[in-house]
Amino acid sequence: MKTVYIDNDFKCYTENAEGRTAIETDFFDGKCKAYIEGHRFIPEGQSWTREDGVVFEGEMISPFKDSAILEAAQAVYEELAPVIDDLLVAVCS
Repeated sequence: MKTVYIDNDFKCYTENAEGRTAIETDFFDGKCKAYIEGHRFIPEGQSWTREDGVVFEGEMISPFKDSAILEAAQAVYEELAPVIDDLLVAVCS
């Protein structure tokens, strides 16, 4: 379970700040910051109205940034994660 933080517009963040609400979800497990922060999370029982008046009911998770860019960021993260882990082991040993 990963904790993410949503603002009043239901945009996701990886760090807490004033006005943000903590949400626990497994949807973002193993996802990088750029991927997470490109999504909107509408909790169950709440709704969000898009600029054109369309209403979305929660629970819903949807990208608000270009999904191809988010997927590319995640792919790079997954490719580099083992290298970063190896470096951390070497530095901390």
